[in-house]
Amino acid sequence: MLKSKFIRIALILLFFTGIGIFADEGMDWIGSFSSGELEMSEETEDQNTVYYLWQLESLKKNIAPRYIRYLDVESYVSSGNLLHRGILFTYNGLRDESVEICGSFNNWECSEMKRNQYGIYYTVVEPNQIKENYEDDPVYEYKFRVNGLLTYDPENFDKVEDGSGSYYSRFVLDSKDTDRQTKTMVLEDSANEERDLRTVKFQIYLPNAEVVRVVGNFNDWNPEHDFLKKDRKGVFTLEKKLLPGEYHYQFIVDGETMLDTYNPVTNIKIDTNESVSSLIVPERNYALERKM
Repeated sequence: MLKSKFIRIALILLFFTGIGIFADEGMDWIGSFSSGELEMSEETEDQNTVYYLWQLESLKKNIAPRYIRYLDVESYVSSGNLLHRGILFTYNGLRDESVEICGSFNNWECSEMKRNQYGIYYTVVEPNQIKENYEDDPVYEYKFRVNGLLTYDPENFDKVEDGSGSYYSRFVLDSKDTDRQTKTMVLEDSANEERDLRTVKFQIYLPNAEVVRVVGNFNDWNPEHDFLKKDRKGVFTLEKKLLPGEYHYQFIVDGETMLDTYNPVTNIKIDTNESVSSLIVPERNYALERKM
């Protein structure tokens, strides 16, 4: 177990050394997106944009809340999850001793925000208010508590009167960020189950895409083997029989490679130093019933 942990740490260090992430010029690298561009970008991030945690720690100004995806190396070592996602909230508190966020997502109990070297307080809230039917946009209502006093977000123009002469801020999460509808999963049952193989359903929500393929260590990373089929809702799916084990994969979307948007478990592909999504296919723990 300990040996495995050291191997993972070594792979991460090898990856970052290869891309020069610890060098000064590497501090602006992440798939062509830097912390400066995060400050200048629109509130709605492109689904293919991925940041590093250190880019949040390098923000020099507060920005309006937005949904982001980011890589956290430290949590990967302890949890095995490299890719994280959520709503980024920031506040410029250079002269303030403490800044907390209070909102509908934490029952209005104030939570501490981290402060970076430039005096920007930030936190990332996991999108746990997604409706099961995906019809309503989840609304995140919040205030900042600055040195013990509540105030609205000065960078967010979406605010509503709170009934006491002030305002609370709002952020509406785009409902297309859905989990159950698009999650790659191992099916418990399908039309043609086999004793030793499991059925894996690859799926991803990409309504604007034309062609989606999946490549991985199960098909020798060959982009010509496995094409996903698109339904009317914009969800691409493919069912594939796999033996129990650990699999690494990526989607190729109209020629561009990307991670599985809704799978937080990622790994490093050693030969290319790329981030890849990971999936464990467990052995079947029950006997198959004979289908008529």
